Amino acid sequence: MKVVGDVHNQFTGNATYVIQARDIIGDVVFQTVTESPQGRAATDLAKVVRAQWRDEAVTRGLAGAGALAVRWVADWSVADHQENVRVTAAGGLGDLANAFRTMPDQRLVIIGAPGSGKTSLAILLTLELLRDRTAGQPVPVVLLASSWDPGREHFDAWLGRRITEEYLEQGDDLTRDRIRELVRDREVIPVLDGIDEMPELLLEEALAALNRALGDGSPVILTCRAAEYANAVADKSVLGAAAVIRAQPVAAEPAAGYLRRTSQPRLLARWEPVLSELVGNPAGPVAKTFESPLMLWLARTVYTTSANDPVELLDAQRFPDVSTIERRLLDALVPAVFRTGPRSPHQPRPARDWGPRRAQRWLAFLAAHLMRSRSREIEWWNLSQFTLLDLAVLAGIGFGLTPAITLLAGWYPTPDAVQSFELAIGADVAFKTGAMAQAVILVLRLRTSDLPRRPRLSGRLPGMVVLLAIVVTVGSFLSPGQSIVVIGDGVAAILVVGLTVPVQSAQALGPRALLRGEQATTALTVLLISPLIGGLTAWLMPTDGWAAASGIALIGGLGVAVVAVTVSPWGRWVLTKAALAVMRRFPLSALTFLEDAHRVGVLRQVGGVYQFRHSLLRERLASVWNDKDFAPAVGRYEPDELRLDGSGTMLGGWKFALLMVGGSVVVIAKLGAWADLQMWLSVGATWGGVALISWVPVRLVSRKAKLRLTSEVIEAGFGRRTVTFRWTDVEEVAVRKFEPSSGRSGGFMLHLRPAPSVELDTWVRVNSTGWVAVYSLGAKGVVPAQLDAALTRFAGDRWKRFE
Repeated sequence: MKVVGDVHNQFTGNATYVIQARDIIGDVVFQTVTESPQGRAATDLAKVVRAQWRDEAVTRGLAGAGALAVRWVADWSVADHQENVRVTAAGGLGDLANAFRTMPDQRLVIIGAPGSGKTSLAILLTLELLRDRTAGQPVPVVLLASSWDPGREHFDAWLGRRITEEYLEQGDDLTRDRIRELVRDREVIPVLDGIDEMPELLLEEALAALNRALGDGSPVILTCRAAEYANAVADKSVLGAAAVIRAQPVAAEPAAGYLRRTSQPRLLARWEPVLSELVGNPAGPVAKTFESPLMLWLARTVYTTSANDPVELLDAQRFPDVSTIERRLLDALVPAVFRTGPRSPHQPRPARDWGPRRAQRWLAFLAAHLMRSRSREIEWWNLSQFTLLDLAVLAGIGFGLTPAITLLAGWYPTPDAVQSFELAIGADVAFKTGAMAQAVILVLRLRTSDLPRRPRLSGRLPGMVVLLAIVVTVGSFLSPGQSIVVIGDGVAAILVVGLTVPVQSAQALGPRALLRGEQATTALTVLLISPLIGGLTAWLMPTDGWAAASGIALIGGLGVAVVAVTVSPWGRWVLTKAALAVMRRFPLSALTFLEDAHRVGVLRQVGGVYQFRHSLLRERLASVWNDKDFAPAVGRYEPDELRLDGSGTMLGGWKFALLMVGGSVVVIAKLGAWADLQMWLSVGATWGGVALISWVPVRLVSRKAKLRLTSEVIEAGFGRRTVTFRWTDVEEVAVRKFEPSSGRSGGFMLHLRPAPSVELDTWVRVNSTGWVAVYSLGAKGVVPAQLDAALTRFAGDRWKRFE
């Protein structure tokens, strides 16, 4: 533009049309600005992220008419000072997007209850910010926060790594260097979804690390469950300069409008009675259920075809309360999120096409497993105890390795028959010594923890050196055969147990991280004990040449390695996956399926384990599992009554059986009597007698436990005895540690505290603080969902859960 005097026109930015004029003298010159490589990388990233989450919004039913107008309010009780935030965020999506743009630091924390729409808002807010993005503005990128360890990795390093893993080379300019520059120059808005899924011990540290890393006023968006966020900031600093918004329950009118506009027009008439009940009775079970965005979406999904009629929700006999309606709607969750058909090409890592039927069956198996074990947590290392096929494989390997080693020894080149014989004997000795070493290692591990382990190369060296010196010194005074056993088993056990450490699942960054640690531990075990025992046997066994000695070291070490891998938690996990896949109970790509179930919202990650995101969903899936061997605990729920049946079991039965079999194999192996039938009968009779002596007293004292709850009473049965309390005579109900008569703390039980005026039978035992134990809840104190719902309904404020 020609400048005349003090008057000139200037425009910067992007626009479709620009008209500026006064007196035009001479030529009009347009000068375009060439975008830098980093700017092009930001543009490419914005395009890829927008395409990804646009398709995801469609898949989740958030686009178009499916967008639910959830209202959000500011929650200053867990936020920074208002003068630091300076903007109040509240309202719907448009209000929140406008508020976020005007925030000086652009920091937002989205909290709410499970199923309140936190992730949905994060996705929609990301798309809204991308829709109006101009060159130079930061790009919002949605990432799961659970893989970040703030104690080991700086936030910028983690952010750059995760963006690289997801979006590298998705655009012409999205290279490693450009992504690193985008993170460095704060041209990315990290949208961290599910920060509550981080290990509990790391959540507080993560917020502190974010304050340090983003202390220059850099933007960030977090989603977190309300309770977890409140606990994290209770004694620590909040996320500085961040607005905190909390989801509000969906009101009756917006819920009715959502269901009306998302229903099929020809089926709308069937919805009218339900909508009338929803609006006319806002305190009723239908309206209370539909306060949750998740339940609204499921209702839309369940009744989208003529096969299901929403009027059934008005049947007070079938659906008397919120929990029964939720159970009906949750039946549709798995088929809704595990859809078949081609995946969008814009998804960097789309979930596999598992199919709704198979996904439902696999998740039902997991749910039944959890209900039976009375646990909330899906732990891959504990699934193996629920299959018999992997135990059969272990036994087959144990019995098959001896002839296999003999066969290999026969193939090994030796100059004469004498060395061939020495090789066969030595390799067999090495294998059996390795098997004994693994038994010792297994016992030592179980005495400390059955959790997965990882290598740790420091911290125990002084003690290990002392123990190794003692074992080697003792072994040097024994005969060669005894030295092999004492030194080989002792040194192997000290090294393997001393150089590895169990990893607490609550501190792990994910199930796959735990698996990698266990794989590293298995590799370390093989590298330590295989050459140790093979070489030691070759050195101490009398041989006539190097051919026999080398064969003992190689073949014996190979047998030790096979045993070490097979009996390791990783080896048992591999066998378990194969066994469950053969029985069609779980896929061979087990962790990949669990990761996809987490991605689509069926599971949530808590440290190194997964949990069902909704306890009612876990209960519903367990109820459809039709395999009698893995059926969940018996329970019957009726509108006015709940009955639970349980029985005492032999503690550690599986461990005892494994010990019995393992002990038999070790005894027979050491005696070299594999083909001696009399030896098998003698050892079997010995262990059978031990089992009988252990089993009979347990069966004599075991009692069948029953629990019945109604609106009038709570009744507990112990064998032939029954104690009944009217609710008016009960002050509190809670889960507490059981106090046996010995004074030691036992497992968890449901307890009630009767009123002082209640007279109890002489056989009813009251503990030291006035509580009566009425029903066992196992070692972890997991309350079944149906029991929790019944206590909430019948006991009311008396139900305190954990005390």
